[in-house]
Amino acid sequence: MRSSSRRGDSRGTPGSGTPRKSLFIKIGSFIVVTVATVGWTLTATVPAVVDIGLATGLAGAPGSLTVLECHDLRSGRSSRQICTGRFVYDATGEEVAVGAFSWAEPGSVYPARITAGRDRAGFWGMKGVLGALFNFFIGLVFITVMGMLLRLRFFRGFTLVVIFAVESVGVVVGIVARAFL
Repeated sequence: MRSSSRRGDSRGTPGSGTPRKSLFIKIGSFIVVTVATVGWTLTATVPAVVDIGLATGLAGAPGSLTVLECHDLRSGRSSRQICTGRFVYDATGEEVAVGAFSWAEPGSVYPARITAGRDRAGFWGMKGVLGALFNFFIGLVFITVMGMLLRLRFFRGFTLVVIFAVESVGVVVGIVARAFL
């Protein structure tokens, strides 16, 4: 007659000694971390690609943006600044109401480019590029954290130090560009 007090008989896979609960926790953690990271990364990097296109002149039409107002949008415990403005096309002088970049100051006029959908304007020039890179590097930080949590081989040791150093420089440059340029 066998005793049920042996390791692995009652709670886990027979003979493995690993409880099933641990496997479910690992799978659940993997799913939560993956969904959160993909969501944060997409919301951080996709707008950055559009902003970089506008800032470099690869997309949009040139003009000037006058920031009209900025206000805080609160949602639960988080808040963010939303700005609106008036974009004036260089070629035609036509005015369009648009969403402006969140780090702009009301009353200021900036050289800008407008998206093809005429709903959003972005800084034109170096300030726009550096400011957009902030979002891009924030997205990379989330990818790196996910790689660490999933214990992927690439995100270990010296490689991890280099990745975090590059990401940190990118985030700091983006913050400085938004604040001082």
